[in-house]
Amino acid sequence: MEKVYEVCGLDCANCAAQLERKIQKSKLVKSVSINFLTSKMRLDCLDENFAKVTEICANFEDGVTLEEIE
Repeated sequence: MEKVYEVCGLDCANCAAQLERKIQKSKLVKSVSINFLTSKMRLDCLDENFAKVTEICANFEDGVTLEEIE
């Protein structure tokens, strides 16, 4: 199911692109798209994989968190 999250703590657009690629490579998601300007991530994955995606974000850079907004 696709959900939208606010991505907090990213420093730049390049970091957003790197995080997007890292999540996509994990094979846990059907699709992911991060827009740095709006701080939104569209994520399509199974609910049981969301914890792992959150872990990838937290380990990517200190202070990076996800909050569901839709």
